[in-house]
Amino acid sequence: MPDPAPRLDTAASGTPAAVRLRLRFAPEGLAEDLARLCAAPWTPHFNTDLYHGDWRGIALRAPAGAAHAIDALHNAPGCERFVDQPLFARCPHLKAAVDSLACEVTAVRLLRLAPGARIAEHRDHALGEAYGELRLHLPVVTNPEVDFRVLGVRVCMRPGELWYVDASEPHAVSNTGATARVHLVIDCRHNDWLAAQLSQGEVWVSAGPAPPSVPATAPGGGAECVHGGDDLTAQIVAFLREIGLHVSLCALPETTFLPGIAIEAGGLRVDPARLCHPGDLLHEAGHLAVMPPEDRHRQGARVSNDPAQEMMAIAWSWAALTHLGLAPAVVFHAGAYRGDAQWLIDTYSAGTFIALPMLQWVGMTADPARAEALGIAPYPHMRRWLRDTAGTPDDGAAA
Repeated sequence: MPDPAPRLDTAASGTPAAVRLRLRFAPEGLAEDLARLCAAPWTPHFNTDLYHGDWRGIALRAPAGAAHAIDALHNAPGCERFVDQPLFARCPHLKAAVDSLACEVTAVRLLRLAPGARIAEHRDHALGEAYGELRLHLPVVTNPEVDFRVLGVRVCMRPGELWYVDASEPHAVSNTGATARVHLVIDCRHNDWLAAQLSQGEVWVSAGPAPPSVPATAPGGGAECVHGGDDLTAQIVAFLREIGLHVSLCALPETTFLPGIAIEAGGLRVDPARLCHPGDLLHEAGHLAVMPPEDRHRQGARVSNDPAQEMMAIAWSWAALTHLGLAPAVVFHAGAYRGDAQWLIDTYSAGTFIALPMLQWVGMTADPARAEALGIAPYPHMRRWLRDTAGTPDDGAAA
């Protein structure tokens, strides 16, 4: 099903390295197929130097003549003939997804990354569009704590979405969540149909030369702009969409309070060409996130200048940048926050979390004592990213 969400225009920025294709598949059916394989043997991945923890796979389509389960998981260079494995017939939804691809499919396998496991950054030899062989990822089950990075940029894949990842570029994965991440990984040969799918998809990461710089100042802003932030913008946009905030990428010809950002109907409109500081997205999102939902959904134009909400948005922004692994200066950049940006960095870095009690009061996080009682991680870990009530929902139930 086509995805109406606009894509980042990275035509000038080089070869796409991570693209969300427009094809979608029902997550429920994929999960049903996975459940059918619960008793099937999962084979540890052969490249034991590459990962820590538990990373296993099941081959569904493998090199012809593979004598061992490990060989079946390995798409060896030079292999020309691949055959479906018996287990594939027990997975009608997964097989239908693969059969819908109008290209030559070589290897197909389910890869499961257990909680606490991580795959070190690496490149796969000659596996990308430029080499004529592509790797597609179809998430079957996942969790918000899975951190998949391509060229250092986080790519958030949801069940049922089909993604192209240029595996010849540096990429890494970690799963710090409580549940396993399982992807259907599909290798296929490039053709015109795949080329069209890539051109119509949503580019999240691109490799190659940086796009042309935006002007040194933006209308109404006057602040020095950060250049080359397209990948950072994509990472932040992906996170905001993942937590449930609506973000649309579009041209914003009008002057806005912060360059390149407008608030509309409880969501954000973003013009990457006019955005001076990608981290400003997290601060504006923080204002929306800490509002009661009935206020958030009708919020437009400028947000409230209420000091309590401002401090809650700052605390939320710190939690978000910590979650994303960003440098504090991405959000708290020089010249912002009425000259207090460095003071805020120093204060939060020292563990003095201003407004933490307010975020805890609305049930979004917990201080160390409360977190220990609940059995969860303390702030800057967030129990929930969006406030979901107007009252005080801190009822002791962990989210």
